[in-house]
Amino acid sequence: MWKEKETYKDYIVTKVMPLVELKATLVELEHTPSGAQVMHIENDDPENLFCLSFETLPYNSNGVAHILEHTVLCGSRNFPVKDPFFAMTRRSLNTFMNALTGSDFTCYPASSQVEKDFYNLLDVYIDAVFHPLLKKESFLQEGHRLEFGSPETLSNLEWKGIVYNEMKGALASADTRLWHAMMHLLVPNLTYAHISGGDPKVIPTLSYEELIQFHETYYHASRCLYFFYGNLPLKRHLDFLSEKILKSTYKLPPVPKIPQQPRFTAPIEREEFYPATTDEEDKTIVSWGWLTVPMQDQETLLALILLDAVLMETDASLLKLPLLQSGLCTSADAYLDTDMSEMPYLIVCKGCNPENIQALDDLLLRSLQEVVDKGIPKEMIEAALHQLEFARTEIVGDHAPFGLTLFMRSALAKQHNCPPENALLIHSLFENLRKKLEDPSYLPGLLKTYLLKNHHRVRLAFHPDGKLAEKEAAEEKEKLNRLEQELPKEEKEKILQQMHHLEHYQKQLIEQNIDCLPKVTLDDVPALAKHFVLKEKKEVFSHACFTNHIIYADLTFDLPHFEEEDLPYVQLLSSIISELGMGKRNYIQNLEYLQSHVGGLGTSLGLYVQTESPHLMRPSFTIRGKALERNAKELFSIFKDLAVSPRVDEKKRIEELILQIHTGLQNRLQKNSLRYASQLALSGLSVSSKIAESWHGLSYTKWIQEIASDLKKNLPKVMQRLEKLKNELFSLHSAQLVITCDEAMHQKLELENYFGVMDLPERPFNPWKGDYELYPVVSQGRSMSTPVAFTCEAFPVASYLNPHAPGLTVAAHILDNKILHPKIREQGGAYGCGATYSPMTGHFTLYSYRDPKIASTLKIFREAVETIAEGHFQDSDLEEAKLETIQHMDVPVSPGNRGAAAYAWMREGKTPKQRQHYRDKLLALTPQEIRLAVKNELLEKQSTIVTFASKELLEKENRDLEKPLPIIPV
Repeated sequence: MWKEKETYKDYIVTKVMPLVELKATLVELEHTPSGAQVMHIENDDPENLFCLSFETLPYNSNGVAHILEHTVLCGSRNFPVKDPFFAMTRRSLNTFMNALTGSDFTCYPASSQVEKDFYNLLDVYIDAVFHPLLKKESFLQEGHRLEFGSPETLSNLEWKGIVYNEMKGALASADTRLWHAMMHLLVPNLTYAHISGGDPKVIPTLSYEELIQFHETYYHASRCLYFFYGNLPLKRHLDFLSEKILKSTYKLPPVPKIPQQPRFTAPIEREEFYPATTDEEDKTIVSWGWLTVPMQDQETLLALILLDAVLMETDASLLKLPLLQSGLCTSADAYLDTDMSEMPYLIVCKGCNPENIQALDDLLLRSLQEVVDKGIPKEMIEAALHQLEFARTEIVGDHAPFGLTLFMRSALAKQHNCPPENALLIHSLFENLRKKLEDPSYLPGLLKTYLLKNHHRVRLAFHPDGKLAEKEAAEEKEKLNRLEQELPKEEKEKILQQMHHLEHYQKQLIEQNIDCLPKVTLDDVPALAKHFVLKEKKEVFSHACFTNHIIYADLTFDLPHFEEEDLPYVQLLSSIISELGMGKRNYIQNLEYLQSHVGGLGTSLGLYVQTESPHLMRPSFTIRGKALERNAKELFSIFKDLAVSPRVDEKKRIEELILQIHTGLQNRLQKNSLRYASQLALSGLSVSSKIAESWHGLSYTKWIQEIASDLKKNLPKVMQRLEKLKNELFSLHSAQLVITCDEAMHQKLELENYFGVMDLPERPFNPWKGDYELYPVVSQGRSMSTPVAFTCEAFPVASYLNPHAPGLTVAAHILDNKILHPKIREQGGAYGCGATYSPMTGHFTLYSYRDPKIASTLKIFREAVETIAEGHFQDSDLEEAKLETIQHMDVPVSPGNRGAAAYAWMREGKTPKQRQHYRDKLLALTPQEIRLAVKNELLEKQSTIVTFASKELLEKENRDLEKPLPIIPV
């Protein structure tokens, strides 16, 4: 056990703190010669994580921090290869690898469950960030460059670059634009006013020399925060850091702290526009922003987080309720950024009419004043405290490692000179807050100070402009035309030479030897497939593991058969049922009850395609909830209330929820483009994909749009259908309960008979048929407001039990690593691309996103398949693809989801024996088996192509397609 002021070699321990709630210990150290800071959260988690974090403060929106993040990963002193980052993704058994650019930091996290692999990754990352090659070619590829669309005539000048295209796609999103517009207005004097990712209008102003200077300023070993998490010994980490970097590091003064934003003397009101598919008036977004307290004031910060939960956490919260019930908006949400040096608080209302902006503003301020005047009910404060406690108790980690969650909570605070334990501890931190809350005027007083009486306030009306994307494209074209006309011939020749040089450089690097990079081998791969023990007793399935005093439960019902026209109604019911009233509680009372007793409640639909055939399914409707152990009785009573007596008769509430869904789907249309393209392309290939598209795809978005367009007329029919579906859905005949918690907790639940949750009424049950008719989907282009393309090509292929299935799984990674990534991302400038194979459904897709091209991308798709079918890949490519496949198969599952994962395998009919056989076959694959799988399943199959892009881009690219795509408006 470490002690404060203890020394180890050149390190001194500055803090040791048990984190009892997390079964962990926080240790902070300083490397005395350099002043470098080290944090370690030690616990029994075998998924060890490191994160190298730097303060990086952009001075404008040229994207320097973001482009640098990309460029440092393009080769380093000890690993002088083109792309060590992407190469390591397939030479390791990592569970997570990434690099993230924040508004005032850049960090480089990675994790692994294999010690050798962990240090391999750390070695590559340390060399990448401290000794990058930062080649001019990498800057041109990743950042921005000029090229000629018609090189033979030195004409049609274009800007290209991976980050340039990424940010073009990112800023097509209304939400992203809104956030940046609000920060520009709210903190105009701080670094947060700039778009750290880069504004495509400003990115071309960044020079290569500025990039080098930014690296020298911020990426110094003494200014890095070295964060570790997991069960590997800290001394080993410290020795590694000393050996690799710190022994030769001199001390620099810390990065100067961000100053405080001078406060406004009066609120600001502005109007701006965002690109949309139409100019519909009710698509205006209205946002209010306040600047509150510095991050150093952690006690007030926590109280403001609590206040936000009271005001805006649910549709029944004190401010959100009157906003939604007013009819002046269709959705209302709040956002706060606790990682900034001073915390902004935003309230965003969508689905507004510009004529109602002042009325909405008046309502907002009046509602806040009423909260101050009437006070906050004690039970609401307790409910909000419960949610905060739950959030900090839960061990998460399905989308990113738990260690990364803890890094984000704590290490970023440390970089702002705040004690990191404030964001890690639960009970001790809440004690002071609870004492302050004994004064009933405490929270209303904060509301008055930081919202009502705070002059540092911005109101932004964000209007849709159906022609803005077209206008911006025209402005860019005009700027390029002007530049082209002004460029002397010798400068044009230089651009042409640069084009040829970069193209030659990129082609040379495709076959570059990367053996200097460390790697694990197939001998390091665990032989056995992941397995979670699932016990079963009378339709109750349980998995025992440590969950930090939280119960996770799923109540799953077999889905009865529905007519095809009912499918979107089933999805709508799943989307809204947990937001309605239950039993004797109306929806307001129910949301308050949920807030007080559970950490989450939701419902979902699952198809569970069967291993024996992709044409067979065991579809389900699942109620999923989680609660602290002390609230087990309430959790199961809520499950039963939802199944037995959901209030699908709440007309006004259902209308409100449909409008919320409609607004959300419309605002996320651009963000969901690749998913929609993929689902549409697959929907003609199998019944399961057809159903998935009707639940989650573009057709569902269109269906909601149609319902919402005349809700008064459509609502009676909708409610009638929902009532019918509810009666068909919930029956004891088909219910199964899945529990994940520790064994002692489960025994208590069993003694209580799970509080009667399985005592459900038996109703007539119409078994699932799923015999819906399939119609072929024609290849097509969907026009929408986006300057880049989202493209998918889908193939029907063999499924799980077919001998070719393991080969297709591995081939997806070979296609990506060998051809798609270097040609579409590095050479073509797309932000991302890849191949995916779904063995259960028997579908294979090739895709690209935020891609400036369509025709050449589709050509590369075809060439990639032909190349692998002809066997043009190395044994090393196959080994790397196997390692990458195992990474995905062995990704850690958070404690709360282990029972659900085991149940899903069982429900799909995927036995441990089958999963082990699949793994063994995959690891033993030969090049000949890969070649045959690709030749038989991809080369000789018809495919469907769907791409989402602007009409202008589709028309331009159609000129280069052998079979032009019909263009259909989204």
